[in-house]
Amino acid sequence: MSSHHGEEHIAEHQIHVPQPSFSPPILGLGVMLIAFGVLVGLPLLVIGAVFFVLGIATWLIDDARAYQQAGDPTDGAHH
Repeated sequence: MSSHHGEEHIAEHQIHVPQPSFSPPILGLGVMLIAFGVLVGLPLLVIGAVFFVLGIATWLIDDARAYQQAGDPTDGAHH
């Protein structure tokens, strides 16, 4: 086999990089506030839980949008 064939194979499979998102920092903030809420008190725990749920929800929405935009990864080919 020639090296040219290997280059074509690599060009067919592009690296997938997800779009930038605010979801991971929101989720991290929620976890941090929950941890401080356990130490400090209930109001901080509740605020942390709200941020945590918001982070999970935005991440799932972002992922669902990316899935819809991606289309069929095999382009109809079956292995």
